Amino acid sequence: MEISKEILNDIVDTMEIGLKCFLHRETFEVVSYPDPEEHLDMDPEDWEEAIGKVKKNKKKFIEIEAMTSSDSFKVMEEFIESLDNNDTKIRLVTALEGRKPFANFKHQIDNSGEYRELWFAFKRQKSIEWVQNQLTFQSK
Repeated sequence: MEISKEILNDIVDTMEIGLKCFLHRETFEVVSYPDPEEHLDMDPEDWEEAIGKVKKNKKKFIEIEAMTSSDSFKVMEEFIESLDNNDTKIRLVTALEGRKPFANFKHQIDNSGEYRELWFAFKRQKSIEWVQNQLTFQSK
C-alpha cells in the first residue's frame, strides 16, 4: 500500500496528540477521535460523526496502533546509539537508566541545544516507519 508523505505525516500528527487513528483502505481518508477509554471526560457527541463512520465501515478502515511505551523507549535508545560519544549522549543514557526515564529523557533533550531538533527529526522518521510497517502488514 503506497501512502503519500502528506497522509503519513497527518497520521503521525494525529497520533502524537493522543487520538485513535484510522485509514480508509480505498480512499486513504484519515479519521480520528479520542479513545473513550482513555479520555473519560470526552463528550461522545463531539466525535459522533467520526466514530460512526469507522464503526459502520469497520472492514474498510485500518486502525493504526500507537507505539507502546516499550517501543517508544527503544526509539529513544536508538537515538542515543546514533549520537557520537559526548556529554549529551552520557546525560541521555543516564536519564534512561534512572527512575522516570521518559520524563528525564524529555528534560535532558529539551535542554540539549541542537540535539533537541535532531531528536524530533529522528522521532518523526521512526513514527513514520512505524505507521508504514503497520499499513504494509495490514494491507496483505
